[in-house]
Amino acid sequence: MTDLKNAQQVAVHLDTTKCRAYGICVTIAPDVFSLPKGSPVAVLLKDVTDGEDLADLEEASFNCPAQAISLARVESAS
Repeated sequence: MTDLKNAQQVAVHLDTTKCRAYGICVTIAPDVFSLPKGSPVAVLLKDVTDGEDLADLEEASFNCPAQAISLARVESAS
């Protein structure tokens, strides 16, 4: 896994083929994930977020029973 410790921006990927709408991600990071009523999967509200959200995103990823969340550093263009 890429070291995200000092990332200014983090890309969030939700694999909807794995997601089972447990909702843990929504509880941990409600600004990034949502679970619309009746939806079979969670949805991303943001696919790129500031590095300040990293701790919550790592917690959501770690605690996802379906392992449907992955994170990556967004490289800034020089």
